[in-house]
Amino acid sequence: MHSEHLTNVHPGWVVGGWLVAVAVTSGAFLALAGLGLASPFGPGAALVAAMCMGVGFFTAGLFVAFRWTEAPILHGVALALASALVWFLANLLFPGSLEGEGKEFGSPRFVLGLILLQLVSAVTGGWLGRRIVLGGADTRGD
Repeated sequence: MHSEHLTNVHPGWVVGGWLVAVAVTSGAFLALAGLGLASPFGPGAALVAAMCMGVGFFTAGLFVAFRWTEAPILHGVALALASALVWFLANLLFPGSLEGEGKEFGSPRFVLGLILLQLVSAVTGGWLGRRIVLGGADTRGD
């Protein structure tokens, strides 16, 4: 895929995609909590949060690829890096506020796992979105 160049990464779509990811993630978790299928502090909350985050970042990857078909993999990577940057800034500005009720939510292992999940979900969504936009054509000859 020859469109994977840093010059093809559009920062505006990265920010917009990240906002879409946050909106879909929070909407999905709120819907599950409202239906009584998830509790923010109950058992399995981390698994439900991770599932919602995967759906949110997959949707964001699709969104960015539908709007800007160039460099879908780099856009997915940029979406995950935006999350890492936001997490870093939140820890820098508000130390100790991200620990939550359970210890697993504040651990670096859990956060890095979520960022990896975001990376895989956003790249998969971007790749699939590009394939849909191009009508399933082989994109290696671009």
